Amino acid sequence: MSQGRPPRPTRDLHLWEIRGIRDVLAAFVVASLFWLGYAMRDVTVPLLVALLLAYLFEPLIAWTAKARWIPFGRLGAVSWLLTIITVILVIGLGLLVPRVVSQAAGVVNDVQSGLIRTRLTRLVGEYVPPEYQQSVMEVILFLPESDDSTESAQASAGTPQEIDADAKAAHSSETKDSHVASSVLVDAAKNSSVDLLGIAGTTGRVAWAVVGKAIAIGMLAFLIPFYFFFFSLHWPGIVKFCNSLLPETHRPTIVPLLERMDGAVAGFVRGRIVIALIMAVLYAVGWAVIGVPYAILLSIIVGAFSLVPFLGLVGIPVAILLLAIAELDLPEAQRMVWWGVLLWPTVVFAIVNALDGWVLTPLVAGKATNLDPVTIFVAVLAGGSVMGAYGMLLAIPIAACGKILLSDLIIPKLRELALRPRADTSE
Repeated sequence: MSQGRPPRPTRDLHLWEIRGIRDVLAAFVVASLFWLGYAMRDVTVPLLVALLLAYLFEPLIAWTAKARWIPFGRLGAVSWLLTIITVILVIGLGLLVPRVVSQAAGVVNDVQSGLIRTRLTRLVGEYVPPEYQQSVMEVILFLPESDDSTESAQASAGTPQEIDADAKAAHSSETKDSHVASSVLVDAAKNSSVDLLGIAGTTGRVAWAVVGKAIAIGMLAFLIPFYFFFFSLHWPGIVKFCNSLLPETHRPTIVPLLERMDGAVAGFVRGRIVIALIMAVLYAVGWAVIGVPYAILLSIIVGAFSLVPFLGLVGIPVAILLLAIAELDLPEAQRMVWWGVLLWPTVVFAIVNALDGWVLTPLVAGKATNLDPVTIFVAVLAGGSVMGAYGMLLAIPIAACGKILLSDLIIPKLRELALRPRADTSE
C-alpha cells in the first residue's frame, strides 16, 4: 500500500488480500502438501530419505570437496563417499547379516517348536511365586505348544509281545483297509485337476508377491543412492534457490530462525544416528560376554530404539528373560545365581547408557540439539501413529522447528500482546 493512500474498504479487497484468509489458505496448502506426500509415500519416502542423507552428509562432502587429493570437486567428493559407503555396507552386511539371520531364524524356530513355551513354563514353576503363577501362565499359553507326539508314541509303546500282537491285528485288517484306500485314491484322481489348479493359483500368487517385494526393495536400493547423488551434487544450488524465496523484508527474522533450526535438527539427527550405532556395538559385546542368547539381534533392535531417548529401556527385561531361559538348559551346579541373572544385563545397559550421557552425547551431538527427551518421544510416537514411517521421518525435524518457532516467535508475540496497554474507550 503506497504512502498516504487511504486504506480500501474491506468489501473492495480480494480474498487473498485479507491477512486472516491468506494465513488460512497458506496453512491449507501446507496440510495438502503433507497429505499428498503421504498418499504418494512410495515416491516421497525415497526422496525424503535421500534428501535427509544429503543434508546429513553435507558437511563431510563440503570438507572433502576442498581437499586437494579429491579430483573434480563436489563430483569427486560425492562419488568417493558413495563408494566408501557401498564398500562398508557390503563388508558389514556380509559379516553381520548371516549372524543376524541365523539368530532370527533360531528365535522363530524356538517359538514355533514350542521350546520357548516349555522353558518359560519351567521358569515360572521354579522362580515365580505360586500366587502369581496363574496370571503369568495365562500369557505364556498364547505361545505355540511343543510337539510331543514322538515322546508320547515312545511312552505308549509296550513290551515286544504287545508290539507283536499289534502287528498281527494290523495284518488282519490290511485287506479291509486296502478297499478303503482304493476308493480314496479314485476320489483323489477325480479331484486332482481341481486341486492342482488351486495349488498352482496359490503358488502363483505367493510367487508374484515375493517378486513384487523383491522389485520394491531393489527400487529402493537404486532410487535412494540415485537421488542422494544428485541432491548432494547440487546442494549449494538447492540452498541458494531456497534463500531466494525468502522475502527481503523478513530476512532479519527468518534467517536466524532457520540457522537455529538447522543446528537443532542436524545436531540431533547426526548425533543420535552415530550414538545409536556405537551403543548397538557395545550392547552386543557386553551381552554376548555375559551369555545373553541372540545378543547381536537384540543389540540391533535396542540400538534402533535408542534413537529415541529412554525407548531403549525395553532391552533390560528382554535381556534378563533371555538369560534366565538360557540358564535353564545348564546343570543346576553350573547355573548363574538368580541375582546375577537380574544384575549383569542391567549393569551392561547402565554402563552403555552412562557412556552415552557422559561421553558420547557431549562429544558427538554436543548441546546443539535443543530437543528434550519428552519432545522427541512424543513426536516420534505421534508421527508414527498418524503417518507410519513417513510421519516418523518428519516427526523430529518438525518438532525441533516447531519448538524454536514457539520459543522465539510465538511466545514473545503473545507476551507483547499481553503487556500492550489497553485502548482508552472512555472518550
